[in-house]
Amino acid sequence: MEVSAAIEFLTPGVERPFTYAHERPSGAEPPSACFSSHAVHIHDVRGAAPLALDEHGGMLGSWPTRVRRFEESELRTRYYPESAELIRGVLRAERVIVFDHNLRRGGARDAGISPSDFDRPVHHAHTDYTPRSAHERLRRELGPQAEAGLSRYLLINLWRPIRGPVRDAPLALCDGASVAQTDLRATELRYPERAGEIYYLVHQPRQRWYFASDMQTDEAWLFKNFDSASPGPARAAPHSAFIDPRHPHATPRESIEVRALAIFT
Repeated sequence: MEVSAAIEFLTPGVERPFTYAHERPSGAEPPSACFSSHAVHIHDVRGAAPLALDEHGGMLGSWPTRVRRFEESELRTRYYPESAELIRGVLRAERVIVFDHNLRRGGARDAGISPSDFDRPVHHAHTDYTPRSAHERLRRELGPQAEAGLSRYLLINLWRPIRGPVRDAPLALCDGASVAQTDLRATELRYPERAGEIYYLVHQPRQRWYFASDMQTDEAWLFKNFDSASPGPARAAPHSAFIDPRHPHATPRESIEVRALAIFT
């Protein structure tokens, strides 16, 4: 089964685009990153051959969580260690460091105000890191000589519904094997106190998109944002929320994603 839905892609043309991580500060210059909506076919992975992390950039897993209250104290004391152990086991990595998270609520049609501890789902096709920002994150976590002795490191996300089934703003993953390096455009991401860098995706018809219908809390997506030495064709899986036209009035999506560094020696 597949769904035809619109996803926002970076409009090419600006050599070095930038945007803001949150609302544009008063008086600041407008962002130069512009986006265009393209209809894409998003294939449901239910009943199909499963995606694999190194071949496609992401995988769906049945991974129940023991956490029931996704609050700050529970997240850092229980969910971070649980997620790190899950990722370490799946990747067979020597070490996994979970370093931050995003709680998200609501779809593009939801005009209501989300609780203050939730961000809105992102409806632009992107990856969270470029090689430059991935290397900066590695050094931030492990120090200036972090890469010494490492054979491989990954920046990886674990994405899970807090409430299911997810029908509003589900997550779509782009098969990393269908993405050329020229499809990815480095974009400066400006915060009040610093500047980061992410990739936005430029649309190409060859790109293949996937989602999992009606995801529940005991399921999660594990997907790559950067892989220093992937043994397969996919170093990352661009991703985006989308509006499923079959469910125009679904309960607003609530989800959590943790970002982690996986290390191989």
